[in-house]
Amino acid sequence: MNLVGKKMLILLAEIKMLRTILLLIALFAIGAPRSQAQKYAAYTDYMGRFYIFDNGRSQVVDDLPPQSHKIGGTCILYVNSPGHLCIYQNGKSEVLEKSGVTEYYTGDFLAAYSIYEKLKVIFNGKVIELSNRCPHYYASDSIVSFYDKNSESLKIFYNGKTSEIQSGILGNPVKIWSAGDNIFSYISDINNDFYIWYKGNNYLITRNVGNVRFRAGSDVVAFNDEIDQNFKVFYKGEVFVVDDFMAKSFKAGDGFVAFVTQSDEFKVFENGSTQLISTNPPDEYIAEDKILVFAENNRFKIWFNQNEQEIEAYIPPLFKTDWNTIAYLDNSNRIWIYQDGERKYFANEFVNSFDIYRDLIFMNVKINRNIIYFNGNFYEGGSF
Repeated sequence: MNLVGKKMLILLAEIKMLRTILLLIALFAIGAPRSQAQKYAAYTDYMGRFYIFDNGRSQVVDDLPPQSHKIGGTCILYVNSPGHLCIYQNGKSEVLEKSGVTEYYTGDFLAAYSIYEKLKVIFNGKVIELSNRCPHYYASDSIVSFYDKNSESLKIFYNGKTSEIQSGILGNPVKIWSAGDNIFSYISDINNDFYIWYKGNNYLITRNVGNVRFRAGSDVVAFNDEIDQNFKVFYKGEVFVVDDFMAKSFKAGDGFVAFVTQSDEFKVFENGSTQLISTNPPDEYIAEDKILVFAENNRFKIWFNQNEQEIEAYIPPLFKTDWNTIAYLDNSNRIWIYQDGERKYFANEFVNSFDIYRDLIFMNVKINRNIIYFNGNFYEGGSF
């Protein structure tokens, strides 16, 4: 084979290898998990017209203001002026139920509603009937737990599937409950037993507990054990003794628990271990989603990346949190945000009101203008 032929064979081999590498990259990109930013907001203008903001675009979905609305991660539910339950998803609005809706809920990954005793869930864009005889249900971002009269059982809907937790139950099976993104904890009204359902398993934690205090987050449930007189955390299937005495107060977020001990120390449990935040108790604290924000000595602080950070040397007159975001007003009614370890001056506008929907921020500013901050950009909504 001459030199030209050898070069051609080498070139063909390199092209084949390049195609293989590109194919592997494409397959990895398709199979890799992706996080989707919140893209929905809803508001009315000065004429009462009902707008929905969807992925950078605002549109009027009703010329009359709704009776109520709730914004989820996958859809928006609202009761319109005549009293019909409507849904907005995939760029369009439609009527789900014309009357009789008792209550409804929207979360990060699903929505649910009831018509008297008929319970339905909206998951992956589809409406699924869970029970036609359900007097009680409990919903969180990805879980719906409910009592089915037909089978006399406590059931749970999670990740598109319904499973039975307990059977042979008459009446309301749950006395007290608390749910996180992927976890459901409750005290049975039948025998006062304390249970935690997590990833398909229903763990019996303590029998005949009475009125135990407990709070659920994502992957965690914190509780004071009245029998052992200590503070414990259920974390990813294991129970940890976090403190030898029961906590004075505690709150749960996504994978972490903040608590105040009997000696007034402020601590956090995360990733299976406990860290001291302060030897003094906070004036107040909030654990929500991935955020732990607290006030100490009239200073506004956050626990971020296993470190305490000061956001402001004063307590803002108004602040709100959701997902990874803190938004707050300063003393001149200008808005600031804290995201991913950074504090940013958000907008040089006099803010009348604002809301956070996960990481999307909606503002009504001076002269009744509506502004939406989404995916790093500002959008002007329907206003005056």
